[in-house]
Amino acid sequence: MKILVISNYFPPYYIGGYELACFDTVKYLQKAGHDVYVLTGQYVEESSKFQRVYRKLKYIDYQNPSYMNKHEIEQFNYETTKEVINKVQPELVYIWSLRLVSLSPVWAVQKLNVKKVFEIGDFWMKGFLSNTFMSKLKRTTKQLLPNFQAQDVKIDPIISVSKWMIKEMKELYGSKDVFFVPNGTQVTNEQVVKDEKKMKYMFCGRLDKTKGLDLAIKALSNLKDRKYRDFEFHIYGDGEKEYIHKCKNLIAALNLKENVFFHGKVDDLSSEYKKNHVLLMPTRMREPFGLVLIEAMNYGVVNIATNDYGPSEIIEDGEDGLLFTPNSVDDLTFKILLIHNSWDLLEKYREKAYEKVQNKYDINLVKKEVESILLKLVG
Repeated sequence: MKILVISNYFPPYYIGGYELACFDTVKYLQKAGHDVYVLTGQYVEESSKFQRVYRKLKYIDYQNPSYMNKHEIEQFNYETTKEVINKVQPELVYIWSLRLVSLSPVWAVQKLNVKKVFEIGDFWMKGFLSNTFMSKLKRTTKQLLPNFQAQDVKIDPIISVSKWMIKEMKELYGSKDVFFVPNGTQVTNEQVVKDEKKMKYMFCGRLDKTKGLDLAIKALSNLKDRKYRDFEFHIYGDGEKEYIHKCKNLIAALNLKENVFFHGKVDDLSSEYKKNHVLLMPTRMREPFGLVLIEAMNYGVVNIATNDYGPSEIIEDGEDGLLFTPNSVDDLTFKILLIHNSWDLLEKYREKAYEKVQNKYDINLVKKEVESILLKLVG
């Protein structure tokens, strides 16, 4: 099967789990013998771990928005996508996030009448397909004007990583041909032995308010107020400088400087998971999935996460991890206290979590299911 994957970003540059899942899918499909090409943005140089990666798409400048800039980028990405499709001659175009590159690659796919499928790992299309009256009027007008290639776009068929997203895709964007396949991780058979001298907590992800690092800091401060000082908190990621500055000030104000360590962005977290006991995911956003959760489960790290959206589909509270009330520092503190230095309880959750990863989130299982869907769509 010959497949063209289209994504705004593709490693080595990535923002989060969406791009990493795309990377894993491409690797799996290539290993399975399929002829896979990637069309992505110009964020990095042409060099790539994979051959057949076209880093050609341009990004709309939303810092200095103008109709002219948007129109020029749309036209360029439309023509570029047509050019790559004509060169590659794919049987299927597999569309991931198009944030910043516009919907014009989809216009090209539809214009050339190539079969397509969308991987839904966030609501990137929200900015392009708003249901307000003015947005609909603008889209309709663009389709009527000369020198515009705009078309009515149907986000269909789709592969969704979460069940909760399927409902919204149907209601907001009219998706009808829907498949549910969660993200996966490479399951390790390695027996991870944890040091039980000091409880080590970790946070992985983008450092901004939506991810809720400040909630974790406050909860761990409550832990210290209860005379528990034998813990460390390791933070992996980068993000908004102003937010990071506020978090560091909060750490100083709460007398946590000796307990908290910033490590910056780490591309391969496998060795870090092995060192830590508990992952805190106090996200405020509507988390589509939560790739770090299943990665942590794979390496014997117990999750404490927000009881909503993606995390609530992955974790069974009190069985293979803990869930807390969204935005509640008190409930997060309570859940941390349940597990802090409770090594037997921790081991129970670890065993259940690893079993779930093996049975449900093994990357070879989930990507095999994706492959089957793609073959079905090609027909």
